[in-house]
Amino acid sequence: MIATPCATTSLSPSTSASKGSGNIYFQISAPTSYQWVALGTGSRMRDSNMFIMYQDGKGNVTVSPRKGTNQTPPQLDTSSTAARLTVLAGSGVQDGKIIANVRCSNCESWSGGTISLMGTGTNWIAAWKQGSSLATTDKSQQITQHDAHDTFVLDLTKATVSTDANPFVSAQAGGSGDDDTGNDNPLSDNNGAGVVRLAQPSARILAAHAIIMAVVMAILYPLGSLLMPLLGTWWLHAVWQIVTFCLMWAAFALGVKAAKDRDELFQQSHTILGTVVVCLMVIQPALGFLHHRHFVSAGGRGPVSYAHIWFGRSLLVLGVVNGGLGLQLSKERRSLIIAYSVVTAIIFLAYALVKVWSTTRGKKSLAGVGGKETGSPLRGNEPVRYA
Repeated sequence: MIATPCATTSLSPSTSASKGSGNIYFQISAPTSYQWVALGTGSRMRDSNMFIMYQDGKGNVTVSPRKGTNQTPPQLDTSSTAARLTVLAGSGVQDGKIIANVRCSNCESWSGGTISLMGTGTNWIAAWKQGSSLATTDKSQQITQHDAHDTFVLDLTKATVSTDANPFVSAQAGGSGDDDTGNDNPLSDNNGAGVVRLAQPSARILAAHAIIMAVVMAILYPLGSLLMPLLGTWWLHAVWQIVTFCLMWAAFALGVKAAKDRDELFQQSHTILGTVVVCLMVIQPALGFLHHRHFVSAGGRGPVSYAHIWFGRSLLVLGVVNGGLGLQLSKERRSLIIAYSVVTAIIFLAYALVKVWSTTRGKKSLAGVGGKETGSPLRGNEPVRYA
């Protein structure tokens, strides 16, 4: 199992919570492979009351109260309504995990909104980033963009503890902490704590999107295009490209999921250009069908044929360029971006050489038979004529 961040919340005694005020206790835990983990109130980052945990470099943790913004990393909240947080006993780095047991004495309201301590459907958000330790006690430490985020809803009426004290210490001492099995409540079943295992990072989804789309644009589509001049079999070309078309949409769906997880959908050139290319590719099957009908009836290419050919080639070039933009967006190492550029350039050069060779071979074949067309569309082989 892949270890993921986990959040636990508990409320002070109901006699206080029912009046709309009281302490909120929460625990944030994650493997030490995470650079920072954030928990926040509300359904979106903007105006959220956020609590960001990271290692302090001394075996303990730093928890920073911040106000969520729209598309920029949250900054330390120094206003009069900033969350008053106390890091409690049991916090620190232990057994390969970062754990923050925290008490907030004024989290029922802040400059960006309020939360009902007796709410049955309170909204929460979370975000996280893997990486090396920040190793600082500075609560205003700059953080880089998250790898992924999550949203969830908690019923706080079921998260009330019996005493207004740290509810996590005895549970941790009892050895019932987070385990990767899904049964990870560090508190007993009857104390009402709300435990949420946050969604796994989108790294695998993003990697799958990148690999599938690169194979589609740089390998499968060009190979499918070469099937006609090499084999002269239109149905094999059609089946190949339709399967590739379906793979493209699967990769696109993965990309949309990853972009939503990272708040990047339609926010920069990669996702915008990628969406345009994929949507325009829908026209290609229709152009291909019209090209085939014209070829069968007229015995040669027409305007629709060249539209199909050059429109498809243009989209492939845009798709490959957009792949490079995607690598830059995901901040991949420079060597990988260079390798991608070199490999795709070699593939496209090979594609061009095969096209030239097949054209030359076709013209020689026509000259050898007195310029007559060869092949029969009834047997699945289109006649070849070069304009």
